[in-house]
Amino acid sequence: MAAVGAGGLAVVSAAGVAFAAPYHESPAPMQIGYTDSSNAQVAYDWEGDTNAPLGTWQDETDQLHTSRVYATFDLTGFASRRIIGGKVSFREQSAAECPKRAIEVWRSAAVTQTPTWAGAPAGIEKLAQAGDSTYCPAELVFDVAKSSLDDALEDDGRITIELRVPAQHESDLSYGRRLNWYKRLKLSVTYNSLPAVDEDHLYNGGFPCREQAHYPALPAQRATLQAVGTDADADALRLDVGVWPVNDPAARVELSQERGQSGRAVTVQVPDTALADGTTYAWQARVSDGLDTSGWSRTCYFTVDRTVPPAAQVTSTNYPTSNNGSTPVGELGLFTLSGGGNPDVVGFVYGWESIPVTGCGYGDLGQLVCPDPVTVPGTVPTDVPGGTAALTLNPPRDYLNTLVVRSLDRAGNRSAETRFEIRVPDTDPVVTVVGDQPDWGDEATVRFTPHAGVTPVTEYEYRLTGGAKQTIPAGPDGTATVTFTADDPEGYQLSVRSRSANGWVSSEGLWSLHFYHQPPGVSSTVYPDNWEPSGGVGVPGTFVFSPPSNWAEVTEYRYRFSADPEFQTVAAGPDGTATIIWTPTTSGFEFVDVYAVRPDGKQSYYSNSYNFIVA
Repeated sequence: MAAVGAGGLAVVSAAGVAFAAPYHESPAPMQIGYTDSSNAQVAYDWEGDTNAPLGTWQDETDQLHTSRVYATFDLTGFASRRIIGGKVSFREQSAAECPKRAIEVWRSAAVTQTPTWAGAPAGIEKLAQAGDSTYCPAELVFDVAKSSLDDALEDDGRITIELRVPAQHESDLSYGRRLNWYKRLKLSVTYNSLPAVDEDHLYNGGFPCREQAHYPALPAQRATLQAVGTDADADALRLDVGVWPVNDPAARVELSQERGQSGRAVTVQVPDTALADGTTYAWQARVSDGLDTSGWSRTCYFTVDRTVPPAAQVTSTNYPTSNNGSTPVGELGLFTLSGGGNPDVVGFVYGWESIPVTGCGYGDLGQLVCPDPVTVPGTVPTDVPGGTAALTLNPPRDYLNTLVVRSLDRAGNRSAETRFEIRVPDTDPVVTVVGDQPDWGDEATVRFTPHAGVTPVTEYEYRLTGGAKQTIPAGPDGTATVTFTADDPEGYQLSVRSRSANGWVSSEGLWSLHFYHQPPGVSSTVYPDNWEPSGGVGVPGTFVFSPPSNWAEVTEYRYRFSADPEFQTVAAGPDGTATIIWTPTTSGFEFVDVYAVRPDGKQSYYSNSYNFIVA
């Protein structure tokens, strides 16, 4: 049903649903035994496989005995639970005469050990009784009133149950019986653990409960009220939340959320259309498991703010707008953000080109967790509400950059965008190779030099071929060198930025290194690679190996003919060439694979696979 109250609060209240079923627990007896009138000073603990006597019975010598059964149970485990009732049960093993039955169940003064006939505890109240029945022996179950269990719990936490035959039949042998040793006497307590609200875990709109001003200010769409309920039975819980405008308590309405989990935050969302701008609301929570309902929690407060603050004003003392020229080289931008005196503005959120979306997360109990709007990265508070904030920023790239700013209020509402465009000159560091252009496998050294006008540079941050970023300090002249072995056949990409003492980070300089891999040369006059049969079986051929065109020095060659299982080595002459003589033993298609090897042991990346046909 829809309920409408003053202050604009209109909510839906759900009817309660029963979740919990009563629970049953059977505490082990602290004491269980029986008495014997013929041995009035002796207590008999009920042990082993003895079937306990009840009423009058006759032993093998025809002597008569009268017995009562006692069992004591500890109820202190139910002190924090609501006892609903209980049952006493036992099984008859045998009966003197069926259908004769007369049994009374009493609550007696609590004992700590099995009493004697002479020292029997006084009866406090008769709990139940059973009369004649055509069914025997039978399993008997008796109700125990909630009040009896509560009284015993309040007395000393113990209850002693006594079974006896009524006085008018107690000496009559025909009413005697034996109780089964395995089932003995059992007490089952029906209870429900009481649900409770965890007062330390109440949340509104992602902020902890606050009972005193300065109350959390929430945008209407984030009026998320949460409470953690606890229930030892782990029942599903219903959360009830009472909400009212603080200036009109009579307008209180209640909202409910079913199927909450014990120990986890349960959420009630107040519809944003139900809340009035600028109004402070109070709320309380309680939980129910369908059988029992907790009391109301302490009172929490929040204020609704759905008013968007005015747009920010952005100015700079050293960065002209893009219409007025470029910014100075290597100098950080000084910006002033203003709320124009509007006290609703408490900070600003900013970013280059766009403003990242930030939001709330969830805590370990499932509760919404929202940061203070002016404490997240990319925000800055005003000096006073409606005042100003100063920013010192480094543009992320050269040429056109746009600083985007929005005003923030206490609730996190954002204003429309203010865009401030600037033109930033190129400040890329200069990357040059020290010495000759490195070939594949060479040791390469590159030098970083500051861009003209960027001073003083203290360090460089660079990344080589997609590796991790590394930092190297600059020398007194602002330069730095990096040395590496250029052994990646795919070549290298290097990116670098300079960092200056004033905090300036330059735009990114790029440098690349590519290799043009050439295989060694192979030639033969007897066996040319023209796909025409030549030479013949037993006809020796001379093969000449020559260096790759971009290699200055070769010390040897590694080669393998098609029939060879392993590579062989031949030394290069002073001119870098080598000659071998090879004689085929079969005709047909043949090839030789040849690698060149430099003095440092580096083998050419590609081999020359020389193909020919033996006639």
